[in-house]
Amino acid sequence: MAKLQTNGRNLEVEVAVFDKDGLLFDSQHFWKHLAEARLRELSRLLEPEALCEWAEWFGVRQTDGEIDGADPNGILALASPQEEIAITASLLKRHGIGDWGRCRRAAADAFDRSDRDFSLYEALLPKRGFPAVFDRLREAGVTIGIATSDDRSRAIDSVARYARADDLAFIVTPADVRRGKPYPDMLELIAERTGARRERIAMIGDSFVDVQMASEAGCIGIGIPDDPEMREKMRPFGAEIVDSLDDILVVGG
Repeated sequence: MAKLQTNGRNLEVEVAVFDKDGLLFDSQHFWKHLAEARLRELSRLLEPEALCEWAEWFGVRQTDGEIDGADPNGILALASPQEEIAITASLLKRHGIGDWGRCRRAAADAFDRSDRDFSLYEALLPKRGFPAVFDRLREAGVTIGIATSDDRSRAIDSVARYARADDLAFIVTPADVRRGKPYPDMLELIAERTGARRERIAMIGDSFVDVQMASEAGCIGIGIPDDPEMREKMRPFGAEIVDSLDDILVVGG
């Protein structure tokens, strides 16, 4: 077990759980590329007015007709792929594409095509401190893994671009649990798989849902928000809040 330090406070940690988008990789850069791929495929089904409605529903930000990111509290940022498909199917139904079964299939097919068209490597922009934080924690004997709202294959491909995916002891996604973030299910599963006591599991994320999940699971929450609004949303959950992954220090083992 290692001793980590954040804000001058020592934390006894056996397992470090990382969110992916927004924490390891620049979220706005990623969401821009993902939203562009989604909208290209949806344009085969919806008129421009309905595409704008989809973008508004999903929190996609546009300036002068160009996508420049997404709302960190929006659907594109926080929802699982399964939730996104269901919401998109609802929009297709609203715009007369067909019955629910047809709309659900059409949405799933559009997402599948957009995932194939989506250039993951172009969308990945590592955040400050990654992948060095992986090396630092691994050398200190901390078990590391991922808990993400993304799907498993994309999580593996993303991490493997800059670090050794084999170093990850686990990758937990919404497909592995009954309830996703901010419910404690992911961290409960990680505790079961690793055998670690929950109070020695650190959940590190860029969103309040990550530290809320940590709080509900009885784990340590470490928040690295991108903006003051998100920082304030993290405060009620008793998280350690730092500026970057570089601020998570190893001070002993």
